[in-house]
Amino acid sequence: MSKAENNNYSTFFAVCACFFLSGLAALLYQTAWMRQFSTVFGTSELAVATVLSAYMGGLAFGAAVAGKYINHAKRPVLTYGILEAAIALSALLVPVLLIAARAAYAQILGGQETPPDASGLGQSLFYFVVAFIVLAIPTACMGATLPLLTRYAVTNDQQIGSRVGALYAINTIGAVFGTIIAAFVLLPAFGLLNTVWFGVVINFIVFIIAVYIAKSATSSNASDTKTESTESSVSSTEQTREEPPFWMNTRFILPIMLLSGVTSFVYEVLWTRLLSHILGGSVAAFATMLASFLAGIAIGSAIASRIAVTSKRSVYAFVIAQLGIALTSIAIYHSLHLVIPQDSGLSGNIGIAILILLPATLFIGATFPFAVRILARDIDSAAPASAKVYSWNTVGAIIGATVAAFFIIPILKYEGTIKLAVLSNLILAVLVSLFVFKEKNVPKTKLSELSRLSMPVSFFAVIAVLFLYKPLMPEEVLRSSPVVVAESG
Repeated sequence: MSKAENNNYSTFFAVCACFFLSGLAALLYQTAWMRQFSTVFGTSELAVATVLSAYMGGLAFGAAVAGKYINHAKRPVLTYGILEAAIALSALLVPVLLIAARAAYAQILGGQETPPDASGLGQSLFYFVVAFIVLAIPTACMGATLPLLTRYAVTNDQQIGSRVGALYAINTIGAVFGTIIAAFVLLPAFGLLNTVWFGVVINFIVFIIAVYIAKSATSSNASDTKTESTESSVSSTEQTREEPPFWMNTRFILPIMLLSGVTSFVYEVLWTRLLSHILGGSVAAFATMLASFLAGIAIGSAIASRIAVTSKRSVYAFVIAQLGIALTSIAIYHSLHLVIPQDSGLSGNIGIAILILLPATLFIGATFPFAVRILARDIDSAAPASAKVYSWNTVGAIIGATVAAFFIIPILKYEGTIKLAVLSNLILAVLVSLFVFKEKNVPKTKLSELSRLSMPVSFFAVIAVLFLYKPLMPEEVLRSSPVVVAESG
């Protein structure tokens, strides 16, 4: 390995370490902010859902804006560091803005003859607008970080899937640690404000490291290294660049990822609701469920990053991932009763819950690097592609979390929700399969031959689930008591 390649890998690992810390700080903030907002909006399901939607809306907005201007960033790591500093400074303003929000709440909704309707459109809109304004700067900066680091990290076509997937996985692993540390260490021991300060310190550490990396890249030695690396990358790209995509328009993956995000968060709300009957609604139980969900996504993304070498392979793998989500979700729904046994205690039941949720979350995490590799045609489009996929998928997550909590589960109940979600994944598999099935000039490989079966398999799976799959209400889970389970531990 040449000196240039060594430097390139060393810098990439340093950037990955920064992004791990970014994910950790982001979930520290999210956990603390949810608690802080509850002092203004209350703890109703509506208030929590609107704050979470505003948080994710900021992420999507930041990614969308970054996608438009990302290729103009000449020093993406330095820009990333500046964004981390902006996150820290704006996070310190959140408590101040919440005081103003409390005053606005009293002014707009107070002084009425009757208490405001917690389920009314006016109060819901007020919650969302205020939460979005308060969180707009830090969350938008968070959403822009992945595209910026993609712009820096991807230096040839073969790295598009692998490095985007690796960055996404590492950031999500950081989020797992942030969730656990916030719930089990910082909030109980130090409180809300000190937890936020801990996140601020992390962001400034990342800022300092990013500035150091950016300065190193401007030295004469680094300039020579970059030139050598670029020449090597160009040569490698000329040798390995794949043919243009074999379907007409790769942008089809964006609405697919939006719908995939909707379905994924329908599952998350469904599993959280069902497991809360067993594990309870404590902060520890919720944090563990969220951490297990994120851990599966991180592992799935890391695995997929090794597979998403070309656009063609990523299309085939994306179909398999959707089929995998559907099948493992059916298995989860019919396995949740395994968490109920009381002799294993609360910690044992949480461990079983993690194992049960893991398979589906692996497939969910795999969809992101596959989608980015499908959309990105070359190095220049890698960063904008990651931004677009991220923003569309996050918008889908907002829609999924909202409609699942307030419409789908109340109307269809648990058994109807699981059937609808599974059908959605299978239909997505059918739609993506159309782009493979109609192509007649795909090279004959084991993977391509297998992928040609995806269309009929997906179609018949839709028919089978639609007419033959009749899930029942999980009465055993619904009758369980988290109090009894907790006492047994």
